[in-house]
Amino acid sequence: MVEFRVSMHYIKQFLPENCNGLKILDLGAATGRYSFALAELGCDVTAVELVKHNLDILKSKGDAVKAFQGNAKDLSFLPDNSFDITINFGPLYHLIGDEEKLIAMNEAKRVTKDGGLIFNAYVMNDYCILTYCFEEDRICNLMEKGFIDDSFHVRSDNEELYDYMRVDDIDRLNKIAGLERVKIFSPDGPSDYMRPVINKMSEESFEKFVDFQMKNAERPDLIGAGSHIVDIVRVHK
Repeated sequence: MVEFRVSMHYIKQFLPENCNGLKILDLGAATGRYSFALAELGCDVTAVELVKHNLDILKSKGDAVKAFQGNAKDLSFLPDNSFDITINFGPLYHLIGDEEKLIAMNEAKRVTKDGGLIFNAYVMNDYCILTYCFEEDRICNLMEKGFIDDSFHVRSDNEELYDYMRVDDIDRLNKIAGLERVKIFSPDGPSDYMRPVINKMSEESFEKFVDFQMKNAERPDLIGAGSHIVDIVRVHK
């Protein structure tokens, strides 16, 4: 809920007062949480989801969103320069290595209009190191096997579900892809570290926590410490 509310807060900053006719692409849309929230605001939303089970759930929610099964690395069924905003909140988590990510980033760039925005989400390296590696006492074994280097950067291989990033990794990809950063923020901050605490909060305290995250989401000293980052970039062609 923290991630969703903070992300929607940022998306809304870039929506016009009247969204009718604004074309949004939701890549890796899962069951359509963002797709339908944006459609309710009046946006013309197209959703693309790889997993058929998720897509079936999305389609069962109604026809307010146009939905397709597809892979973020191949959007050939969508024409060039079609969307004002592209939401890319899932695929880059799972594509391993720069080459895979750049294919998807360039496809998103192709279908987004000149001057349009892409919201790229990433899973962060140090969240993985602190939780999966240290908290579960797997760090020594993983370093011995070469899955984590001496700088504590995760080296994901093609058998892994996630690829983990640092801000400098994201900067490198943007430079190669020719994407200009508009804003970068952490949608969830410490919330994944604090799940048991947050789940026990009163509604009043939880609202304060969401407000805390919204007001601190762009702080450079905190941005890489959360489990996710969203990088808002502008397309220039």
